[in-house]
Amino acid sequence: MIEMKTKESKKIVGTSVENTVKTVKMWDIPFYGSKRTRVLKDLLSKKKGESFWVVTVNPEFVMKSRKDREFLELLSKSDMNVVDGIGIIWAKKVLEEKGWRCWRGFKVGLEVLKGKFTKEVVAGSWLMGELCREGAKRGERVFFLGGFLDRAKRSGENLEKKYPGLKYDSCEGMPKVTDREVIKKINAFKPKYLFVAYGMKKQEEWIEKNKGKLDVGVVMGVGRSFDYYSGDLKMAPKIWRKMGLEWLYSLIQDPKRLKRQLALPRFIWMVLRSK
Repeated sequence: MIEMKTKESKKIVGTSVENTVKTVKMWDIPFYGSKRTRVLKDLLSKKKGESFWVVTVNPEFVMKSRKDREFLELLSKSDMNVVDGIGIIWAKKVLEEKGWRCWRGFKVGLEVLKGKFTKEVVAGSWLMGELCREGAKRGERVFFLGGFLDRAKRSGENLEKKYPGLKYDSCEGMPKVTDREVIKKINAFKPKYLFVAYGMKKQEEWIEKNKGKLDVGVVMGVGRSFDYYSGDLKMAPKIWRKMGLEWLYSLIQDPKRLKRQLALPRFIWMVLRSK
């Protein structure tokens, strides 16, 4: 179920002196095993033209990949899979030790609620915000692609207000704008960071198909992040985030997501009954 190893990887850390990283393989998905500060540092070191592909994996991704072999293969092709969701951390802690799974799950769950593992979660929305913050300081450009209606554009506007000096552009993308036009616009703008919000699997399929044509440093699927940065949905308060309850706060705001959130109890059950 879990494989842990430390290996050399220029792919992960570029030309950094620190050329060893810990990877954790769970459910046939290789996860980058470092905390979010290390993830951020590594991505900031990327150079334009690398098209370094980051996937933010949460329990919904895991459950999707269990039924969809094509999606699992996509996750194995990315350059870095980061842990976007306290559920993945909870599962790792539960599966690391032998013993009665239900008791272990309850015990780790209490630790989660106390905020013990907060810094191990690399939320896509957090990572996107940090890259924009650092990008504004360094004079780097970012591009927002996708989202619902004009949320990409409004996300850029709000982030530029928050981080003055941020250079950004945006595009609604498919189905209104062809891939050819999108790629032409992106490459003409020459961003270091490209954030793609087409939704789970669609955004990963788009990135895998087009990354070789992109002149960017880092490309990352960001799911619902534009919903938050556009202002259409509120981000969970700090206390909710500390307790790992962002998903619940999001569900309260948007009950229509209940069907998708049912992946979470299925994920928990899968972990508890695993051998």
